Formats: sequence, C-alpha cells, structure tokens
Amino acid sequence: MAGNRRGPISIASWQMRAVREPLVLGEWALGEPQPGQVVIRVAGCGVCHTDLGYLYDGVRTRHALPLTLGHEIAGVVEEAGSGADEWLGRSVVVPAVMPCGECDVCRAGRGAICRAQIFPGNDVHGGFGSHVLVPARGLCPVEAGALAKSGVELADLAVLADAITTPYQAIARAAVGPGDVAIFVGVGGVGGFGVQIARALGAHVIALD
Repeated sequence: MAGNRRGPISIASWQMRAVREPLVLGEWALGEPQPGQVVIRVAGCGVCHTDLGYLYDGVRTRHALPLTLGHEIAGVVEEAGSGADEWLGRSVVVPAVMPCGECDVCRAGRGAICRAQIFPGNDVHGGFGSHVLVPARGLCPVEAGALAKSGVELADLAVLADAITTPYQAIARAAVGPGDVAIFVGVGGVGGFGVQIARALGAHVIALD
C-alpha cells in the first residue's frame, strides 16, 4: 500500500539551540513519513529529568542541535507511510525508546541496548512540538472507549512512555509479587510510580527519600 502522504507539513516546536539557553519556539518542515513511519499530532508530552540534563547540564544528544526535546509523548496518528496505514486516526502512546526489533540484541530481548533504536528528543525531534515523526513499530494503542470511561485525557497518558514503564519493567524483571519486600531509594517521579506499582502487585513497600 502507498500509505497516507500529503507531503511535508509545517510544524511548530520548542527547540533547544544551546546548553543553558531558553528553548526557542519556531516553525519548520517535517519530512514525509517513510515506509513504516507515522506522523503523530502531539496531545501531551512529559518533561523528564533527561530533558533537563540535555538543557542545563550539557548531556550530549545524538542528534545535532537545534533539537526538539521530549520523549514522553501521547497523541493521534495523522499520517502514515506504507505499511503503517493501520495506525491512521488512532490514539497512541509513543515509547521513549523504540528498538529496531530485528537486530541480535532485540531478538535476545535486550531492546534497551539496540544500537539502531530511536529515542525521540535525542535521535530525532521529540514531543515539545505540535507533531512528531517516528517509527510505527512499538506504538501503544489507546482505545477510545476505555479512555472515555476512565475520565483521563490522552495527554495525561504521556507519562506512560517513560516514568511509568521504566519502574514497571524493573519490577516485572525482578518478579515482584505478593508478600515480597520492595525497597525504593528515591521516590520522586519514577520512584513514586514504582512504589505504586509494587504496592498494587501486593508487595510490602519501603520507600526512602
């Protein structure tokens, strides 16, 4: 299938242009989605400590500056390249790290260290803007009916992309369950969600901060 392509679109975003300088709002042309890619209209994007590290501490980004930061993204798919048409019009959460799914480490279940991974706001322009262009692989669909029943806005789900899935993955890999003792050192954003997840799974939680 040829996909849904209407040509490059003009988007607005807040870009980092230099360390310890304010983000700059500007407009620029977003490329067309290639096979397997989608363009997502951003509903919400969380601010992660990693973003602050780039902006204030000079942590190096893999994409040259200027760069639109932001990797905790939720939104609606507006365009799709060939092979990704099934995502058109769907609400989604964009994973903070998008492995290729095909290399040796991905096949071994170690996608977090995939050398071909896409990290929005680091490898490509991120969610501090109106739209993002990302691979369709790994997108998390959000069912409209479930969203309506929950009373939660799509923008609120942006934190799932990192702040919630990061502690969840650690807890799942540790096989935390009923009766276990889970100790969290630091209960800010990620730690705070970890405490809630572990408790929901029946663990006895000790939180230190």
